[in-house]
Amino acid sequence: MWAILNFEASGLSDQSYPIEVGYALPDAEGYSLLINPLSSATQWSYWDDFAEQQLHHRSRQELITKGLNVGDVCQHLNQVLGHYEVVLCGSQWDLFWLGRLYQAAHMRPSFLLLEVGQWLKQNNGIERECFKSVFEPRFDVKNRAMSNAQQMQVAISQLVE
Repeated sequence: MWAILNFEASGLSDQSYPIEVGYALPDAEGYSLLINPLSSATQWSYWDDFAEQQLHHRSRQELITKGLNVGDVCQHLNQVLGHYEVVLCGSQWDLFWLGRLYQAAHMRPSFLLLEVGQWLKQNNGIERECFKSVFEPRFDVKNRAMSNAQQMQVAISQLVE
């Protein structure tokens, strides 16, 4: 059993941090969690105005007001995803942001984590290019962690079922 995990972040920098995490379960049910940057044990202050205005459309104030504590987010992910092989959406950034999230909460993921290309090849003998040919034409760029994870889940399901 596998699930998809995706992140949105404060920008694309080594100072960036996760602002939203979303996942899609095997039945395509999705969930999204906003992350309060002030709840990090480390200083999360980097903010990319371009990313806010052109990509994720979330303000830092919205995250502070509506976001969850990093520990609560990690605990939720561990509880829900601990039974699955978790497939990352393919970006090295997603792995970076997952690390930042768990480091900030002084926790570790309880789930097995694999990059999409590696997982497809290992478990299904499917090359990354085959996945891209199914995924990219149907990908509606919303830059919302959950909807992106759900779109990826549908594309993978078409290949492996």
